[in-house]
Amino acid sequence: MNNLSKKNEESQLINKLPAMLYRCRYDEYWTMEFLSDGCKNLTGYDNDDLLLNKKLSFSEIIHKDDLEWTAKIANNALLEKKEFNCEYRIITKDNIIKWVWEQGVGIYDENDTLQFIEGFITDVTSQKELSETLKEELIQKDKELLANLTLVNEYKKAVDESAIVTKTTPGGIITFVNDEFCRISGYSREEVLGKSHNIVRHPQNPNSLFIDLWETIQSKTIWKGVIKNRTKSLITYYVKTTIVPILDSDDNIKEFIAIRHDVTDLILQEKKIKFQTTDLMTQLPNRQKVMEDLNKSDHLKLAIINIEKFKEINEYYGFDIGDRLLVELSTLLSQELFQYQAKLYKLPADEFAILVNDSVTSIEFREMLLYLLTKIRTNIFEIEEHKFTIRAIAGASMQKNYFIHAEMAANYAKESNQNLVFFDDNVDIKDKLVNNIKWTHKIKKAIEENRIIVFAQPIVSNTSHAISKYECLVRMIDEDGTIITPFHFLSIAKHSRLYPKITKIVINKAIEYFKNKTDSFSINLNIEDILNQNIVNFLMNKLEENRDIAKRLIIEIVEDEGIENFDEVSVFIENIKNMGCKIAIDDFGTGYSNFDYLMRLNVDFIKIDGSIIKNIDHDYNAKVVTELIVSFAKRLKIETIGEFVYKEEILEILKVMGVDYSQGYHLGKPEQLSL
Repeated sequence: MNNLSKKNEESQLINKLPAMLYRCRYDEYWTMEFLSDGCKNLTGYDNDDLLLNKKLSFSEIIHKDDLEWTAKIANNALLEKKEFNCEYRIITKDNIIKWVWEQGVGIYDENDTLQFIEGFITDVTSQKELSETLKEELIQKDKELLANLTLVNEYKKAVDESAIVTKTTPGGIITFVNDEFCRISGYSREEVLGKSHNIVRHPQNPNSLFIDLWETIQSKTIWKGVIKNRTKSLITYYVKTTIVPILDSDDNIKEFIAIRHDVTDLILQEKKIKFQTTDLMTQLPNRQKVMEDLNKSDHLKLAIINIEKFKEINEYYGFDIGDRLLVELSTLLSQELFQYQAKLYKLPADEFAILVNDSVTSIEFREMLLYLLTKIRTNIFEIEEHKFTIRAIAGASMQKNYFIHAEMAANYAKESNQNLVFFDDNVDIKDKLVNNIKWTHKIKKAIEENRIIVFAQPIVSNTSHAISKYECLVRMIDEDGTIITPFHFLSIAKHSRLYPKITKIVINKAIEYFKNKTDSFSINLNIEDILNQNIVNFLMNKLEENRDIAKRLIIEIVEDEGIENFDEVSVFIENIKNMGCKIAIDDFGTGYSNFDYLMRLNVDFIKIDGSIIKNIDHDYNAKVVTELIVSFAKRLKIETIGEFVYKEEILEILKVMGVDYSQGYHLGKPEQLSL
């Protein structure tokens, strides 16, 4: 290859790079002597502006907060005669801040004195931005891939060590592979030279991928994409690939150079993120995803759709039928929403969310929701031999704090028996919001000032008449000293995301109080707590620190939202019981209670709801329900606790029925734990 041809190839490759190659003096200003065409795209300045510091030096466009430490990194490396690389910010001619990645190496004279620095700088601003899709995250890898595209001799070593590099003939036969290719693929050079890349390609790649690849590079255009490969030992890996056609002096393709970067971790992380933001049952994006999307844009409109009395379907037909009905409903909604370019999400339990941007007008949004509610009401859902008609209500908001507002509107729709309520149209909801804001401030301040406290109420054995255990109950002390019950603040704490902090406070204070005692005690956790890995980890760590207390701790699972995530709850129960703790189902017999829970979850206690127990001395139905629960529990060897025992007559009835324990003001009022 003659020098002219070689330089042409190098020039082609350099000018195709979205990076700036440079050569500068090793002086106070790092005076630029050479800049590639990428200078304009990167900095906004013409080459002549920066060359020989004609208008300004390159150091002047480096962000002032980054100038000192980047120079230090470069100088330290150069003094050790090593290459350097660093990420920092520059300010372009248009006053735009960009993140760039630089790699450079020192050039020394015959006296071993550092004279020049050669390197390249590429824009990695996109690497710093969060992305919701795989495509966006993979673009962030371009700085590594494109920076290593050059096979200019000065940087061959750097490319060779940081990327997977291969060369092929125009027909795709491999003529060169670097060490990184051999390391990742598991093949030796001898095994791949003279063969095509089919040797490493995974059979699950679609044929369309390679049709597009070949059409692109044969048209003398750079191809970029992700390819799924597998190693010699059949282990899957993913590479972000850039293939550059190298042209000879006659503009014919001489060979292809492929630069790849292993993005397996990125792909797996993306899959993990997608798993975390996807409802496994319907495959729709979940609550976490809608919250992320709401934070990405303004001028949105959000609706929350709730299926009325859906828990009754679960209780009567079973959760399998209920889940399949939700899948059918999600399919119907997806089909109907397609024309509106709306996003559909699956929320916990029986709720869905619909999100649109400002391309949908307020009138269109309202009409769309009314149409969907009618469609749901008039549709007949067939699951096996069962036919269902369901009714839904919706709450919507077109104001900031979309989710909270839409949720409040949906709750208001339930309370007022309306099909559709817009937060924006209802003063009552806004008044409630003002009240919630006031209480949120009170709760936050109480947390900061250690005014979240724990009370304990005794639970008495119906056989020995002695105190068997205590239930820990949360209270809040108001600024004037008034003790406030959770009825007034827990719901608001959940909406304001302060609830997890309260749960941790209760866990910590309860364990601190009982760790030096011999009494058994219980702590209430709802499903939201159990699904919150941060809270679970906090509890597990506390139990690890106080191993002796675990066998005295009972976790009461509160059913205020129903138990839908059985797999996650079952795992939690198994783990907590392995620590020595016991499990109770609280408020059993009303609300979301279901005997199916008892057969599917490994529990030790059932707490029969106080709304049943308090009427047991005069309400025949309450007595029958209690007897049924006790009989069922005894068959499963589960102990029972009667709540709200406020007089002796009720206590005696529970003893006769065989209820194991009783709890209520007749036996002992909640008292504050003194830490």
